[in-house]
Amino acid sequence: MRRNGTSLYIAAIACALAGCATTARPDSAQAQPPRFDPATAPPAPDYAGPTNWASLPSIRDDGDTVPKGVAEPPQLRAPADVFFIHSAVPLRRAVWNAGTSDVWFNGDVGQTTIRNQASAFNGCCAIYAPRYRQMNPAWSSDGSEAALALAYGDILRAFREFRRRVGDRPFILAGHGLGSRLGRMLIEREVDGRPIAAHMVAAYLVGEHIPLDWFGARRDIRHCTTATDTGCVVTWSIWAEGSKAAPSRPAAACNNPISWTTGPTPAPRTAHRGAWMRGGYEFPEPLRAPDAELIEARCGQGGRVYSSSPGERYASFIAPDGSYRALDVQLVYMDLRHNAVDRVAAFLAGQR
Repeated sequence: MRRNGTSLYIAAIACALAGCATTARPDSAQAQPPRFDPATAPPAPDYAGPTNWASLPSIRDDGDTVPKGVAEPPQLRAPADVFFIHSAVPLRRAVWNAGTSDVWFNGDVGQTTIRNQASAFNGCCAIYAPRYRQMNPAWSSDGSEAALALAYGDILRAFREFRRRVGDRPFILAGHGLGSRLGRMLIEREVDGRPIAAHMVAAYLVGEHIPLDWFGARRDIRHCTTATDTGCVVTWSIWAEGSKAAPSRPAAACNNPISWTTGPTPAPRTAHRGAWMRGGYEFPEPLRAPDAELIEARCGQGGRVYSSSPGERYASFIAPDGSYRALDVQLVYMDLRHNAVDRVAAFLAGQR
């Protein structure tokens, strides 16, 4: 859905994802949430066909996007697959959960989180990104757990269909924000301690606070500590250097998405492979090259990654509290792209 007149709303989505306090927001953010009623929920999506997938390797979609100068790899010949759970986008209607037949919602998802986040994995993998009845990120009251459970039910069914399609091929589990929360639930309930865990290259659960002791409760899944660890979870949330964080109790996991280490030593600007995004502000949107050597970053207090200023193009997305939550992937887009390729290669080498 790329048409004149949508740019202002796409800007509102990007800013809302970044936590901007002053941007105009959809009506659903203003409304008083009604009592959650499962009878009013949108119909459950069917994942047997292509309709309820935001990205598939067999279809031309936003997951195929690549930066200028980067060759688009053939997903159908990829050695592994990725199951990507998209971030929550602001909803245009006052509902608890989005409907997967809502063309505006689907367009918003494609132009933001699929294009700017899921596409980072098309260098290593065939992308499978389900549409699901995402809960409303603007509402948090007594119905939020029920709305989350509805969303998770969709993700579980989509994941089982994904596994039916790909069989025992290696796979990456990935998400951001709400997608990472649902991915964490999927690991707890569907992956850890089961034979499927042996086929998971890694899980990139970005923008999700994961206590280190969570890993202690896992049977198979651990925290990644190097650039080529496999069968493990990678996680980070990017904040502006100088932002104050309350002490994290218990301690939270952190991976530096430039050096892929877990310690406080900063990764230098010269190691940064590149930030990149397509925000939807110009129509038609010209492709542009990644912005390399833009930031240095370090793991710090509270499991956060602290970043130096990325410059005007990206700094405008900073939230009042110093968070770059809308750009957790975009600021390290090329770093993530290369690392996913490296982890898949390490996994395949270990299978020989």
